[in-house]
Amino acid sequence: MKTLFLFIWKHSFFFLFLLLEGIATLLIVSNNGYQRSSFINASNGFTASILSASNNITHYIGLQKVNEDLATENSRLRGLLPQSYMTHDKIYYEIVDTSYQQLYRYQHAEIISNSFQKRNNYLILNKGEREDIEPMMGVITSDGILGIVKDVSTNFCTVISVLHSKSALDVKIKNNGYTGTLVWKTVDYTLGNIQNIPSHVQINKGDTVLTSGNSSIFPEGLLVGTINDFSLEPGANFYDITLIFSTNYNKVKHVYIVDNVVKEELIQLKNSTEDE
Repeated sequence: MKTLFLFIWKHSFFFLFLLLEGIATLLIVSNNGYQRSSFINASNGFTASILSASNNITHYIGLQKVNEDLATENSRLRGLLPQSYMTHDKIYYEIVDTSYQQLYRYQHAEIISNSFQKRNNYLILNKGEREDIEPMMGVITSDGILGIVKDVSTNFCTVISVLHSKSALDVKIKNNGYTGTLVWKTVDYTLGNIQNIPSHVQINKGDTVLTSGNSSIFPEGLLVGTINDFSLEPGANFYDITLIFSTNYNKVKHVYIVDNVVKEELIQLKNSTEDE
């Protein structure tokens, strides 16, 4: 307190000057209509600027909650898409009974660890056994595919990224329906490669590439990317195709975990067929 009094006493003339300036300004504003109007307009503008800045800060602080709510709603809406259901048509004489059974469910998650510059890249998500996450579930973004769940703990799971030397996913070219295998042979996180597209197929730069739906992991028709370039070696039976990923793996934060609710049935059927 003593220090404060000493500071005020030391700068007493400056504070006195400010006080007198304030009194003079108040007298001018009170006794002159033009100055009073100008002062009110200026103060209103200043107040509006403060309120606007405060409102922007409040909105910014609340963006995380808004994003989480939107991501949860997107998960629910994705589950309502036609490709998330399988159709059963039962025809009996002239009566057609059509019912729908949900095939894929979606759950929002956030990335808490992400690598994209290594040869074998992994991610960690903030969902685990508590949310019924299991290995071999697909993981997608709002822009495309991301990877496949590998290991699961109580609260977290690891994901094998599409950017992995052993990643191999079934895809198809939208324009002609031909299927191939998406692999990652470079260290560029923006580019992938498509194998096993026959040489007689007509393809073009810019063609859209989608998930094929041939696996039990990803629904059919999810965006993967677009063809950036392709070549055909003399005598080769398949194209060498370069693809630009639709997902920016450097910036992705919010993802959706895809659960095929009939996956076990498909796996059992496949295994019994292969055992014969």
